[in-house]
Amino acid sequence: MSSRSLLDVYNTMASKFSRNQYTPALAAAELACLIITYVAGMGIAIYKLPLLGVPITAHIYAAAFDVIFAISLYGSSTRAGNLPLRVLSVLDILSVLGAAFMGLFYFGGFSIPMYALGMGTGFIFTIVFTSAILFYALRR
Repeated sequence: MSSRSLLDVYNTMASKFSRNQYTPALAAAELACLIITYVAGMGIAIYKLPLLGVPITAHIYAAAFDVIFAISLYGSSTRAGNLPLRVLSVLDILSVLGAAFMGLFYFGGFSIPMYALGMGTGFIFTIVFTSAILFYALRR
């Protein structure tokens, strides 16, 4: 691969990620954070790890970054003036906040399966909406 073609690949990727006010890049970052949230949360659930140390800290911080990225996605889609992206971003915010709200109860001492189910459902909806935002923004 020559240096000219490498520059072309870089320019192509930069133009894709800068379209829609960096919405694809923010969606990709949120999906990466969701993976960290999932790995840490499943480590706690499957291996019955205590609610202290690295797994719970990684889960909490990744979930906090998920909320930050969801709000940033809304700002980015609002600046781009794209109504479908804006609607998907609002749904993304609601789902990530719903998962966080249920997680607060679940990890706060109310270990009822309903809260775990709510947290998982919010997580799945967050993945769906963030992926939809990413693919829609890249396609446009």
